[in-house]
Amino acid sequence: MFLLLQILFFLVGSGIGQQCQIAQKCVTDFSENDCWMAEQLVPNSHIYNCCPSCQQSPGEIPPTTGCNPPANCLPDGTYGPVQCKGDTFTGRCFCSNENGTRIFGQMWRADASQMTCACSRRRAELEATEKRSVTLHCTRTGDYEPLQCDNGMCWCAEPRTGQPTAGPVPEADMRQLPCYRSSLVGTQYLRQCESVVHAIATIQREQMEHGTSFLGNPVTFCDYDGSYGPFQIRNGIAYCTGRDGEILGSWQTVSSEMTGMNCNCARDTMLYFPERGMTVTENCQPNGNYVPNQNVGNVFYCVDSDGYPTTDFLDEWPPGNCMDTPTSKRNKLSLDAPYV
Repeated sequence: MFLLLQILFFLVGSGIGQQCQIAQKCVTDFSENDCWMAEQLVPNSHIYNCCPSCQQSPGEIPPTTGCNPPANCLPDGTYGPVQCKGDTFTGRCFCSNENGTRIFGQMWRADASQMTCACSRRRAELEATEKRSVTLHCTRTGDYEPLQCDNGMCWCAEPRTGQPTAGPVPEADMRQLPCYRSSLVGTQYLRQCESVVHAIATIQREQMEHGTSFLGNPVTFCDYDGSYGPFQIRNGIAYCTGRDGEILGSWQTVSSEMTGMNCNCARDTMLYFPERGMTVTENCQPNGNYVPNQNVGNVFYCVDSDGYPTTDFLDEWPPGNCMDTPTSKRNKLSLDAPYV
């Protein structure tokens, strides 16, 4: 609809205003009739604020979700694959999708200089766009494992980029690949958790074909490295679990109320911090998430879903008890650029 003519791409100073001034003409055939019911024609809102566009009416504009510094942002305004929080001692880097949502893969910040999250980002993209089960295997830090199989084919991959270094061959012939190691892979590519998911799916499919459905069937979730995910559902109860699928502590909730459950606090308390020789000092909710409002004696502060402070130390919790801390403030206070 829009055509911006004769824009001269030379240095004329800084700022959007200067860029717009060098546009000779903005041609558009847009009118109010081209906008949806909840939109209105807004002048100077498109292409360096030079051309009109249809935008949602005031009061209906959703909050900005784009990436903003000091988060690690890509040139197109999306979040970079690696996002880091905290200081060098207790800080960690997490893998992220383009919207800034944490996905599988993490590493202690002091050791994360080579972390790419390339595998985790790619697998998340495939699952979101192709709506299918993806069996790419990522390391615990979000990089590619050397041997990869998906859609019945296997190949060797460069860990940091995922670029093929050998193959592809049918999965039945994966032993012929130079990256195959029987001590690491065994006789089949799928890990125990993934095999359980496959078996459960087969049982459910057979039940549907016979017109039956059994209540209380377990639901198994796997992480991108093939280990068990942070929670599993058994008999209608969602439990926080370790990488081996074993229940962690007493963190649980009924499956109908598990929306937002991530078990980050439970896993940090039982797995990640002890592996580092450290102890989690924050409190967990009954479902294994971090309690948003934390305190040590008379010192109060808010934390994000990963347990990192989002406010300074306070004399009391802010209004809402940290439940409504603005996203922009959380990102500004808890996200730092990754080590590169």
